[in-house]
Amino acid sequence: MTFEQRKQERQALVQHLMAQDWNVFGTLKFVNGRTIGRGSAHKLLRSYWNKMDRVMFGKAAERQNMRVPRWCFAHEGSDSENFHVHFVMKSALHDTQSMCCLLNAVWAQHHAQTAPLAKNWIIPVQDHAAVASYVTHEYWRMGSNTILDELSWAVEQSYYLTDHALDEHYTQQQAQRLSRAASPLWLRQAQQALNTQQAQYEASGDLQMMERG
Repeated sequence: MTFEQRKQERQALVQHLMAQDWNVFGTLKFVNGRTIGRGSAHKLLRSYWNKMDRVMFGKAAERQNMRVPRWCFAHEGSDSENFHVHFVMKSALHDTQSMCCLLNAVWAQHHAQTAPLAKNWIIPVQDHAAVASYVTHEYWRMGSNTILDELSWAVEQSYYLTDHALDEHYTQQQAQRLSRAASPLWLRQAQQALNTQQAQYEASGDLQMMERG
């Protein structure tokens, strides 16, 4: 594939992302992205997203195919050996910061090989164009392999609730699922990590800092 073809494909991918509705940007890391292995990483990511769907929608996640719309991208770092995943998604909670904290807390506790709270970056989106460019920046090298279709769910694939319907659906059962998914202590620690990361990003405006650590 020529450079120009890959450039055009990436531009089309960015345009597609910009046309979607998302307000959360995340980076999910592992304790060691160099040794995790892509197969093991995918199993953990798949089970994580399945868990998040169940936390938000309960049994309807399987019965009615209710999923949180998300677009996931594999990155390997500058040396092609540090595997991690970026994603953009629409918050399933009205409070986007609470959604970010929940996502981080659940991932950090998910498995012995998933990274701790401070190493992951999950924050509300401030600049959609910058994020869309960033999550696709390894397309130059990886091509379509950077797109994790098996972990992604577009809105048209999902029975996704409108804000009004979500108000009615946000019952005590969902509140109980949320409390079981992450304890208040973990959520407080996730909030502290979020505050620190937001301050760092706002000070520099550099998404590349999320690769470090």
